[in-house]
Amino acid sequence: MKLKWTMLLLIVPAIALAAVIRGGPGDRIMGFAPGDTLVDTLLVTVRVPARIGLYVNGNTEFDLGDPGVTFPPAVFPGYYDPTLVGGSNADGVDVQVFSNSQAMTWHLETSGSADFSASILLDQLYYAPNGEANPVNGVDPPGGNWVSFTTTYTEIANGLNTTGWQDESQDYVFQAEVDDAPTPAAGETVIIYYRVYAQ
Repeated sequence: MKLKWTMLLLIVPAIALAAVIRGGPGDRIMGFAPGDTLVDTLLVTVRVPARIGLYVNGNTEFDLGDPGVTFPPAVFPGYYDPTLVGGSNADGVDVQVFSNSQAMTWHLETSGSADFSASILLDQLYYAPNGEANPVNGVDPPGGNWVSFTTTYTEIANGLNTTGWQDESQDYVFQAEVDDAPTPAAGETVIIYYRVYAQ
């Protein structure tokens, strides 16, 4: 009888050990094979920073002497599309904004550096959201969503988090006026600034 109890006492712990054995991070756990299942754990942490981003592409040129351009217009002011662009927007520039913050509003703004020349002013360059209908020659101001560039930052768009890179591309037109003096062969160039910030 004593032998039976001894065997029973040896079998019960073996049965109890044939179970799931759990450990924590950094623990070394042991079990019996076959029979035991060992489960260990660790922690995985993800940190996503709040970010805003800006992408601008597309140096732009208006060549009113281009063979495909009718200059002078039949009536002033005349509005002209770009004749050469560096980005994928045939009528202006590529602009994209990124924000993953749901707590802060992003703001996209633009401005220009200075007048093109003494007779060709910065405010003769207009921008509007991509796809805006062109102004009608002889109409001043051009109407629609067209806004003239100034040396002061003007807001284009704003919002909360974007779904990836959000397209805010801009179309450009140049307003030719009757008193525009001829430019040098290389033309007159200004710098256009875009900026984005969140608050």
